[in-house]
Amino acid sequence: MNIATFVENLRRQGIELWTNGEQLSYRGNAQALTPAMLGTLKAHKVDLIQWLTTQSATAPAQQSVDFSLLFFASNQAEFTHNKYQLMLNATRFADQRGFKAVWLPERHFHAFGGLYPNPSVLAAALAMTTRQIRLRAGSVVIPLQNPIRVAEEWAVVDNLSGGRVDLAFAQGWNARDFVLAPSAYPQRLNLLWDGMEQVRRLWRGESIELPDGNGKPAAIQTFPLPQQPELAVWATCSGGTERFIEAGAKGVNVLTALLFQTPEELADKIAAYRKARADHGFEGPGHVTLMLHTLIGHDLAAVKATVKAPFIAYLNSSVDLWRQQMQGLDELAEEDREAVLEYAFERYFETAALFGTPDSCAAKVTQLRQLGVDEIACLLDFGVGADQVLEHLGPLDQLRTRFATSDTAPVTLSPTH
Repeated sequence: MNIATFVENLRRQGIELWTNGEQLSYRGNAQALTPAMLGTLKAHKVDLIQWLTTQSATAPAQQSVDFSLLFFASNQAEFTHNKYQLMLNATRFADQRGFKAVWLPERHFHAFGGLYPNPSVLAAALAMTTRQIRLRAGSVVIPLQNPIRVAEEWAVVDNLSGGRVDLAFAQGWNARDFVLAPSAYPQRLNLLWDGMEQVRRLWRGESIELPDGNGKPAAIQTFPLPQQPELAVWATCSGGTERFIEAGAKGVNVLTALLFQTPEELADKIAAYRKARADHGFEGPGHVTLMLHTLIGHDLAAVKATVKAPFIAYLNSSVDLWRQQMQGLDELAEEDREAVLEYAFERYFETAALFGTPDSCAAKVTQLRQLGVDEIACLLDFGVGADQVLEHLGPLDQLRTRFATSDTAPVTLSPTH
């Protein structure tokens, strides 16, 4: 038997082997282990332990990391059939394999992300087609919304899903979006925290007082009551350290990205966030979720070739949303613009995305965990064809199993297996 080929075949099916020198252990998609595979493991146990030892495949030392999916499509606005098929099929896969959550954004008035104007609508659909995956808004732009409507809509989803709703809240940044609430734009940060707290109070079944149509105070309680008595919330922090500190002071979780910060800068912000939590008397370290554009395959060069053109087009399509970070990009000559986008792609590929193989990306995930990241939200829909994305979910799941939480604990091979 070719030991290396056998171990690689197991990895491709989401099963990770290692040894401590005396025992042979595995973790991951145990349902994929056939009786023949288990027989091979037992028959070649000594050879496997010897081979794994030479490969330094000892028990993983890294802490667990949650893996989720996140969608923020750059699809154009014109109608086409099956626009939501990737989201539906990928989420069903993630639900069956044990991914933690699916994140759905709120976007308005732009083809970049325009598939997702209301995450609660899509979450309601997913509630009926999944069983265990968490359904999360990533994020509700609360200054654009009435907190009452947010509490009502997501309470319906919580009931439909059997209590699987979590919400991230954002203050919004694009002035164009605020045609929905023009007066809210100057005070959007205050409205973020106030609106978040109102939603949480309504979720618990408490009343809030607001003026009615006659200008008289009215105590308002929303219905239906959700299944979960308490709502887990995240604050979207994409800017400076002060947002992280505010999130820590409020005792909420954090959703962030590497769009405009380095991993080292993120580590400093996470440390400031956790210090603020402790300083304000909150127990535990909180939960930091990091969005990363993701495609995992079995050949690094093939992955790079697959993602390069779609990802550069994805960056290009979003220029007018992030031009404040790249002043004058849309005014550059075409050749200079292409050079800037090429540089941005190379930077993303190496440091700010999860592009590669399970082996090459395991080091990235380990580094991020050491920096304080608890969860990686894998953004899938950045322009690679839907069928290709779905084909690459298997390798992504293999990476996930390497950092799986205790519900997929390692199993030590014994004579009874």
